[in-house]
Amino acid sequence: MAGEHGSRTRYNGGCRCDLCKQASRDYDKIRRQKMLASKHSPATVTRLPSQQVERPIDEMGPVEAGVMAQINALSTAANRPGLVAIAQKLSKDLDNPLTVAQHASISKQLRETMADLGKGSDSKTGKLAAVRQMTRQHEAAG
Repeated sequence: MAGEHGSRTRYNGGCRCDLCKQASRDYDKIRRQKMLASKHSPATVTRLPSQQVERPIDEMGPVEAGVMAQINALSTAANRPGLVAIAQKLSKDLDNPLTVAQHASISKQLRETMADLGKGSDSKTGKLAAVRQMTRQHEAAG
């Protein structure tokens, strides 16, 4: 067999050691990402998705920024750091173009996590209660 262990060539030659199997999985993953990139983006691909430069850690994508703003408005978020971390990770995955195939599933999980986070938070007043409160304040002042 030609090639070293841990290569696609060796795997194609019949070797099924862990290194060669991992090399084949890596090759298939890059190939799938390349196909996704060509399918969901313009015809000119300058980089493969696996070679993409990740954005800085402190920079949030649009979904993550929206989710974090919504979480910051919840009163129960401080008591549930695990759910907050899950929601943040799911929102990062939704911002990642390489996870296009999983976006539907991730969206569902994120909705469920956000619903769990929202349970027990300070209830908002209804429209009628808000009008009553405004009228009482106005009557007290006038």
